[in-house]
Amino acid sequence: MKSTDLTRAAMTRQGLADVREAERQRLARELHDGPAQALAAALFGVDLALAAFAREPARARAELVNARESVREALDDVRAMMTGLRPRLLEERGLRVALHSLAGMPALWGPEVTIETRGLATGERLPADVELALFRIAQEAVSNARRHGAAGHVRVLLEVGANTVTLSVVDDGRGFAFPATRGNGLAGIRERAALLAGELTIASALGAGTRIVVALPLPSVAAERMEGTA
Repeated sequence: MKSTDLTRAAMTRQGLADVREAERQRLARELHDGPAQALAAALFGVDLALAAFAREPARARAELVNARESVREALDDVRAMMTGLRPRLLEERGLRVALHSLAGMPALWGPEVTIETRGLATGERLPADVELALFRIAQEAVSNARRHGAAGHVRVLLEVGANTVTLSVVDDGRGFAFPATRGNGLAGIRERAALLAGELTIASALGAGTRIVVALPLPSVAAERMEGTA
């Protein structure tokens, strides 16, 4: 094996490790911000209900109702995370349907999400690694718009051309100043784009929202591009 091939393989392994670590950190944040806090609130409510049960049954009932809602919210978050870890819809029905599913989860994502796809028919499939990368990038970008940007609307546009597939995610949130701070999910997006020889553009400013555009070459073009860097 050539030294350039060994170097490229090592970079790929490191890139995959970085992506996995970014996903672990994302999951830890989601668990802390969602189910952990909801369950803590539920436990506190149950304690209040038990303390008030004998003297104030009406208050105890109200606390139990609130605790039940907290548990329900935690279960919804856990189910959503399970879907994120194992995107069955992506595997079974492809990127187009999986992306449109993001618009159907307002309770999870917060902002209104609109999805538009061009050049990809229902049932048409892209290479598996391209589909997974684009779905995860869209998922992370929409999550960032909710968690960090407090966005009211997010627009996701997928465009499939002859040689390139482009994903754009634009939100109307609070934005951020460059250089972007660590821990906001952008590292994983960068790694996914780089591993597939893609081009990534991030534009944002305080009070002006955020625009993320990733262009991934289709396999034959990606191979040529990687050879050119050897």
